[in-house]
This record gives sequence, C-alpha cells and structure tokens, in this order.
Amino acid sequence: MKSWLKKIGKKFGKKDSQEVSKNRNKETSVINKNNIIVSEQKLNYNKEEIKQKLTKAKIEETKNIDKPSIPSEIKTLNSEKKNSWFNKLGENFKKTSNNIKVALFSKKLDQDTISNIEDAFIMSDLGVSFTELLLEDLKKKKFTEDNIRNQVSSYLETQFAYSKHNLELNSSDELKVILVFGVNGSGKTTTIAKLANKAKLKNIKVLIAAADTFRAAATEQIKAWGNKIGVEVLSGKPEEDPSSVVFKAHKKAIEENYNLLIIDTAGRLHNKLELMEELKKMLRIIKKNDDRAPHNKIIVLDSTIGQNTYNQIEAFQDKIGITGIIMTKLDGSAKGGSLIGIAKKYKLPIHAIGVGEKIEDLVPFIPKDFIDALLGTNIGEKN
Repeated sequence: MKSWLKKIGKKFGKKDSQEVSKNRNKETSVINKNNIIVSEQKLNYNKEEIKQKLTKAKIEETKNIDKPSIPSEIKTLNSEKKNSWFNKLGENFKKTSNNIKVALFSKKLDQDTISNIEDAFIMSDLGVSFTELLLEDLKKKKFTEDNIRNQVSSYLETQFAYSKHNLELNSSDELKVILVFGVNGSGKTTTIAKLANKAKLKNIKVLIAAADTFRAAATEQIKAWGNKIGVEVLSGKPEEDPSSVVFKAHKKAIEENYNLLIIDTAGRLHNKLELMEELKKMLRIIKKNDDRAPHNKIIVLDSTIGQNTYNQIEAFQDKIGITGIIMTKLDGSAKGGSLIGIAKKYKLPIHAIGVGEKIEDLVPFIPKDFIDALLGTNIGEKN
C-alpha cells in the first residue's frame, strides 16, 4: 500500500490530513458543547472521501504499470527453443556431463584436477590416447585461477574450429547432390527424411532417391517418410541395381529442375568389400550426369557405439571419401566424448546431431552448445 500511496503526492496527503484533523476538532467541540454526537456524520463523510480518492489513485497506478516489452518476450521464447534439445539427451550423456562438471569444480588446474578430468574424459568414450593428447595440451595452457571450467570449455571448443560445420542444403539454383551412407541401424534413412524436411521448409525442391533396394522394407520406409513430409521419392523395382536407381533419380532431378537430390544408399558394414565397391560404382554413375557431384558425401554414425565409430570413418574415408558427419542417437546410451575424439583425429565437419525419432529431432551441430551440454555449463547445467 505504501508504494502506491506515495504516488498520490505529498500535497494530497497533507491536505487530507488537515481536513481530518479539522473535522475531528469540530466533532470534539460539538460533543463538548451540546453533549450529543452530531459531527460523526461529517467525519464519516471525510473518511469516505479519502477512501474514494485513494481508490482512484490506485486505479491510475494500475493503468501505468509497465508491461513486458515484445523483444523481451521473443528473447524468452527463443531461449526456450534453444534449450529444448538439451532435455532430449540420454542419461549416459548427462552422466558424462556430471562427471566432467565435478572434475572441473576446482578453481585451479592442479594435479588432482587433471587426474579427475582424465578419469571423466576416459569414461566419456573419448578414449585413452585422445584423453592423453588433450591433457598434454591443457598442461601447456596458462590458466588463471578464477574459472577453470570456462577456460577448459573454450579450449575444447577449439577442437572443432578446423571447419565450418553448417550444411548448406542449397545455396544456388543449381542442383545439389548429397550421398548419404552408413552401417545398418545407424538411423540413416530417418536422418535423410529429416534433412529433406528441413530443405522443404526452406522452399527447396527436393527429390529423394531410394537406392537401398535390397534391405527388406527399406523402400517402403523412405516412401512413408516422403508421404509424411510431402517430398517425392523415386524408387526402383525390388532388388534392382542401386546404381540404376541413382542414375534415373539424378537424371530426373536435372531435367525437372530440382534444387536438391538426397540419395539413400544401402546400409553396409564397413568391412564388406563388395558393398563398398557398390558405393564406388554409385559415385561413377553420378559423375556421368555431373562430374562435380556428389557435392556432399555424408556418413551417418550411431553415437551409442562410442569409439567404434573411428573404424567406420576410416573405412569409408579410404574407399569413397567423406565430406561430413551426422551423429545420431544422442538421446540413447551415447556418452558424447567420441565426438571430441572424431574432431581431433579426422578434422571432418559434424553437420548435425540426432536427439530423437521425431522429424524435428535433427539439430545443427554448434560446438559451443555441445560443449556447454558436455561440461554441464549454462543451459546444459539445467538438465
């Protein structure tokens, strides 16, 4: 009450105080002189008058209360949207984050802190050799003793600074071709649907080539996704040569002025030479229509297999080359540390991470956001 009463003004308060005092004096004199209470009505009248004035002032104050500005509201909504994917990370990732957060609790980088960081990194699927390399680098840094966590965070971000990680789905009127591959069960087909949906939302004309012709129900799966998101899928006959499907899809995309062609290839084990040769054949077929294509050769990796992703990268890199990586299933049992190892060893762009089965659950990889989540800092700390 005091806060809005002050806004009435000193003069108003002084004036009413004088009137109340004056009327009280009148009341007293009447009572003393006539021995009857006549002036109580006058006093009540003045009380009612004051009450009305105060009520009016309160209403005016309510009208003048500052309302939240629109920029502030937009900022809050954007913050909530940015934070949402952190909530979808799996329990093992969150456990990794907690271990590293505890390890970085110290205010100085002493031997105990280094030992704790070493244990936390090894347990995060980073691996012994890469953990040792990182720690050697950390020991050479001159850290101040005010905030070790922020300084380690900045250092880890530099591990991803070798390349731009964003994936341009199409930046011109010319057709862009993306070849997607990976082992069975990596989430490859679902990832392709998510990429196609992102392109469609940007008004990019997309065609998907269903070149996984041998796996049971593979064509039906990608067609179902195509129907769901409203993207055309070109498929061949059952057990048709995958390279034939790729050739027809590429030709159609060129002739009908598509902006983007995404090719779903058969899932294959990296140690099966005949399947790897089939991928090389696809590359040759694509280059017959456009010697600059494919513009991107993306491997989809299951992040829950940890350091085994290194073997897959090396095999595919050796046979056909890799231009970028998409890591899936970070909402599962993934520990997260392998992404740092991949970054340090292969210097390949990590275009996106998968955090669920829904069509929107493919998040652009932003090093700072990922490290925030891994180290349990900022918005990652809330999860």
